[in-house]
Amino acid sequence: MAAAPQKATNDAGDEAGGKKKKKLLLIIGLAVALVAVSIGGTVVALKMLSPAPAATDEKSAAKDEEKSPLEPAIYFDMAPNFTINFNVNGRQRYLQAAITLLYRDPALEALLKLHMPAIRNGLVMLFSGKNFDELQSTEGKETLKAEALEIINNQLKKEQQALAEKNEDDEKKSPSTVEQVLFTNFVMQ
Repeated sequence: MAAAPQKATNDAGDEAGGKKKKKLLLIIGLAVALVAVSIGGTVVALKMLSPAPAATDEKSAAKDEEKSPLEPAIYFDMAPNFTINFNVNGRQRYLQAAITLLYRDPALEALLKLHMPAIRNGLVMLFSGKNFDELQSTEGKETLKAEALEIINNQLKKEQQALAEKNEDDEKKSPSTVEQVLFTNFVMQ
């Protein structure tokens, strides 16, 4: 009778030891899997972040030379805000717009400041000639931005060409332009 309890104790010890071994193997397997995923992720990230190989093709090299690095964006606030009044069905309506210009040529700021009265005049004429109801739609605002950009760039181009003609001995370069007109505030009442 004494043999039976001893056998039961050995079975319980073997069962507990087997569970511990399974847990240990499971933890080791999980650790190996995490290390493998980490190494794989690092390799993929390094490949994505590494610079492209140097172009050996002559056409590719020529294209790379033509592309100049993109200059950082410069923002120019056109202060004060524009306030335009409209007469809509006998009621007085207003538009107040704050405009910021995005460009990349640092030399353009001096030109913008110098010719700001002419640029503001063109924009006031544009805004006041618009239909109030048109400007309430997204499409109307996008159209207004495109037309404002065209007015600003036309004025800048005209002034830069006049300056280039005056200084004929300088290098001829393409005129600097504004890339975007941004409405930072657009209120209609």
